[in-house]
Amino acid sequence: MKKKLVAIALAGTILATSIVTPFTAQADEILTKIQQQETKISELDSKQNTAEENLSAITAEVDAAEKRAETLLANRVKTQDEIVALQEDIAELQVVIAQREEQLDEQARSVQVNGSNENYLNFIVASESFTDLVSRIDVVSKMVSANKELVEKQVADQKAVEEKKNKTEENLNEINAMAMELEQLKGDLQVKKIEQESAVAALAAEKATAESDRQMFLAQKEEADQRAAAEAAAIAAAEVAAATAAQASSEESSTAASSVDIASNTVASSESAAPVQTVVSTPVAESAPVVSAPAAVAPVVTAPVVAAPVVTAPALSAPTGDVVSIAAKYIGVPYVWGGKTPSGFDCSGFTSYVFREAYGIEIGGYTVPQENSGTQIAVSAAQAGDLIFWGSRGATYHVAIYVGGGQYIHAPAPGQTVTYSSYNLSGASFAVRVAR
Repeated sequence: MKKKLVAIALAGTILATSIVTPFTAQADEILTKIQQQETKISELDSKQNTAEENLSAITAEVDAAEKRAETLLANRVKTQDEIVALQEDIAELQVVIAQREEQLDEQARSVQVNGSNENYLNFIVASESFTDLVSRIDVVSKMVSANKELVEKQVADQKAVEEKKNKTEENLNEINAMAMELEQLKGDLQVKKIEQESAVAALAAEKATAESDRQMFLAQKEEADQRAAAEAAAIAAAEVAAATAAQASSEESSTAASSVDIASNTVASSESAAPVQTVVSTPVAESAPVVSAPAAVAPVVTAPVVAAPVVTAPALSAPTGDVVSIAAKYIGVPYVWGGKTPSGFDCSGFTSYVFREAYGIEIGGYTVPQENSGTQIAVSAAQAGDLIFWGSRGATYHVAIYVGGGQYIHAPAPGQTVTYSSYNLSGASFAVRVAR
């Protein structure tokens, strides 16, 4: 019986040792994975820091660009005011020129009918004295000089009108150039911000995944460590049991040897008295102890789910398809550069919002992508609901919605509001019929 116990204890020790070794190897493997995740997280941290630095730099560019936009807008307002003042000056000069022209025409007719030159001569000849002669010559001289000044003023004022018209044209070109720069600036900023924010978000998601994997591996390692500790304790217990069993077996062997010596002496003395029949029994082999190895349960690893960011579009009413009537709802909304909501629109923000509300479609956030939102047509072929563009393709600086009858609706400029207009429709470059 004692031998059986010893065998069981030894078998348990061997089996426990064979089981704990894989757990130790598994713990080492998981530790390696943890170290790999920590290295990956460190690299992602570095990348994220770089991306955030780039985003900060882009944010600084955006701030500088917005300040530039403010300066451009202020200059645009100033230039528009100058244009208004020039137009008022031109109107006043044109009135004066018309009056003076009428006066000069009258004098010319008088010369032709009455012979004013002869009248001047007769007036001088009719002098009654030398003093009277000098006075009359002075009067004639002043009249001639006055007429000459009148003509000179007329010429100067006409020249001033021409110069003011040229200056007005230059200012309009400056405004158009500033408007084009603002539109391009707005488009560039939108692209930069979206790209960089996407990069930062992707890195953050990747880092979150790596952190989640690291936590998962840490949990697995802790579980493996606990199993290894339990198996080590089992080995220790088995070794103690084996030692105890071995000691008991040794003691039993000593006792059995003593008993055999005594029995041998007794048998020897009794053999002489009577023969002893020996019964040989067939030994029964003891069944080997059955030791069940604990079933290793593979840990269930659940991959982390990274939720995609949800972008909520602005709430709009159901599309009606009536662009013109929807655009008319926003008459009076103030112009705000970069504005895309009814609290304030710029030209492309206004058209984008109206088409989104009317058809539920996106035509782009500034003029250049809106150029490609449909089929290009001539301005003369435009129908109500078509987009009208000013500026060359790829560098447009203004957009409006044609309403028919030679009019359009638009968000015109700083200091103004969404309104109807027919101004400079002939200067529009092309129209686009939006794909719906």
